[in-house]
This record gives sequence, structure tokens and C-alpha cells, in this order.
Amino acid sequence: MNVLMIGVDKTSIGGMLTVVENYLNNEDFCRKTNLKYIATVIRANKFVKIFTFLKVLPKIIYVIKKGKIDIVHVHMGERGSVFREGLVVWIAKRMGVKTVIHMHGATIEDWYEKRNRIIQKIIGKIFTLPDRMIVLGKKWSVFMEQVMGDANKDKIIVLHNAVNVEKTNCYNAEAHNVLFYGMLIPRKGIEDLLQAFQLILDQIPENVKLTIYGDDKEFDIAGKIAEYHLEGRAVYCGWLPKEERLRCFSETMLNVLPSYNEGLPMTILESMGYGIPNISTNIASIPEAVIDGINGNLIPPGDVDRLAYVMKRLILDVDLRISYSQEAYLKAKEEFSLPYHFKKLLNIYGELAS
Repeated sequence: MNVLMIGVDKTSIGGMLTVVENYLNNEDFCRKTNLKYIATVIRANKFVKIFTFLKVLPKIIYVIKKGKIDIVHVHMGERGSVFREGLVVWIAKRMGVKTVIHMHGATIEDWYEKRNRIIQKIIGKIFTLPDRMIVLGKKWSVFMEQVMGDANKDKIIVLHNAVNVEKTNCYNAEAHNVLFYGMLIPRKGIEDLLQAFQLILDQIPENVKLTIYGDDKEFDIAGKIAEYHLEGRAVYCGWLPKEERLRCFSETMLNVLPSYNEGLPMTILESMGYGIPNISTNIASIPEAVIDGINGNLIPPGDVDRLAYVMKRLILDVDLRISYSQEAYLKAKEEFSLPYHFKKLLNIYGELAS
């Protein structure tokens, strides 16, 4: 079996890169698929992205032809990614190769609904091109069925994101950091978190701090920390390098991601794989990982008062955190581990290649 995978390059930031790195760093998976990888997207403005894509397109065609590729697996987001990667899928189909679209777009549904009917029809045509459409959760499966139609619903497969799960639950119940780990953009709910944390400052121990990791392009996190008078209690630490994650997790009592739009966030799965309880929102595929009242808590997006309440409750109740931690770790181990993910993806490949 020969698989060509298309996705982001190493300068990118976010969950898609983490997913791609999981594939590229697994020797057994790479060996079984004879995996080749071509990056079509770099971290740049849209014009540079288009130029980069057009530059590597001939290479993709060459590798498909000369590498005797059986399957082209394309990682796709929303907006321009749909059309760029859609063209790759169309070319691969014309060359007689089986194709897989792996949809990561957190805002794909909202983006699709805001297009006019002509563009929606084009998007629908693109989504029906591949032999398999991988989505991150059941919620996205319903959306894809609506766009692709009943005739194509058998192409849709739910494949949850997966992470490295520690051999044992490593949760540190004595940790005192509340963690935000993600892009500093409005849809991630970072400002809601700052507001909620400010509301409970005088009700929680002084050594509890909000540690913020993420790429800050336009949010001005330093200014927001000052605006909410959180100096000394909220700390911005930049992007969290892979080699620093275990240290960060060892100091974390809670991971909080109050997002408005998501797929299935890697930050939630990574922290669960360490044993950290999560507070997040009841949107997208998050409820498939975080079970409210069992291994974490879910709130409606934008509900700052509720967010403040559940944060305070978990910060002060160590026994509840330990209970959530045990359930979160087991959930990650049983449903979101890399071996399980690789096995299911290899089965998908096997069906297509047979």
C-alpha cells in the first residue's frame, strides 16, 4: 500500500499539525502505508498560501504518478482549504487513485451556511468527490450528510482525533494552575475565561493562577490581562512547545476551553490523556469526550457566570477533581488513544485498496 498525505507544514500552529505529526512520527504506521507527505499550506497570508499551493501542485501530480500511489489522504479545513485541497482530490480521482478527505474545519458549518447557493453547490460537489469523508465526531457526520446527500452518506466515517495517552494517570491533584491552551482568537472563548476568572479571584486561593498558552496575533493578551486587573494572577507564556507540554500538564489542575466553534480539540484530548479534568462548552464533538458531571464540566458558550461557577467549584473541591481525573484518563485511554486510531484508519485504507 502506498499513501500520499496532504496537509499543513511544520510552521503551522494548531490541532491539524498535531494530528499530522502523530502520523509522521509513528514508524509502524509510516511503514505499513509507505507514507509520503506533501505540505500544501504554510503559515502566511492567503496570497502566499495560494502561491505555495500552486508551486507544489506539480510535485503532487508527479508523486501520484511515479510513486504508484494507491490512496491520497487530504487534510482539509474551511474557507480556501476546501477549494485548494478539493482540487487535489479532483486531480487524484482523474488519475484513478482512491481519495480520503479528513475534515478538521472547526467553523466549516457556519462558513458553509454563509455562502450563496452557487458556492454551496460547488462545496457539495467537492465533498462528494472522495471515496471516504472522515469527520471528527457524530455532530459533524450529521452536517456532512446534509451537504453530501443520502446517496453519499455511506462515504462518511467518524474518526476521532487521538493523542498519546500516558501509561498511568499522571494528574497532580496539588497543582495550582488553571490552563488555557489554544489560539488566542474570539471563537476560543479566551475573553470569557478572563472575565470568569476575574469574577472568582477573591473566592479562590491566591496561589491559583491562570496560565495562558497560545499564538497571539491580534488579541493583545497582555492588554486584556491588564484590562481585567489580572496582573500577577494570569500569565501569558506564548505558544506551548511540544517538549514543554508534560511540564505544563504537571502544574495544571484544570484545562479550560470555553469555545464557540470547534471540531474535537486536541488540547482537550491531550490533557485528558494526562488525567487533567476539562471545562469546555457543549458544542460540536466536545460532548463525545467531555461528559458533563462525569469527567469534566460543559457549559453553554458565552455563559460567563456558569463558567465562573464551575471553575470555582472544581478549584475548591479536590475530591471532585480527582474523580473527574480518573474518568477523563480512562475515557482517553479507551477511546482516544493513538493505537486505536491507527487501527481504524488502516482499516479504512485497507477497504479502499482492496
